[in-house]
Amino acid sequence: MDPQETTRLQEAWAAKGSPPCDHPHKEKERLNGMQTGDKVYTTCGKEFWNG
Repeated sequence: MDPQETTRLQEAWAAKGSPPCDHPHKEKERLNGMQTGDKVYTTCGKEFWNG
């Protein structure tokens, strides 16, 4: 998932009033095809790093 898509998810989730999310699915974030090391929850767009 690219950062622009992450931002779109976050904006859409905020437009819904930012309800609680149980974070059922996540994807690796990629920038120009390269992994950033971050992961993104595909429902709400929250980013996290597993470091």
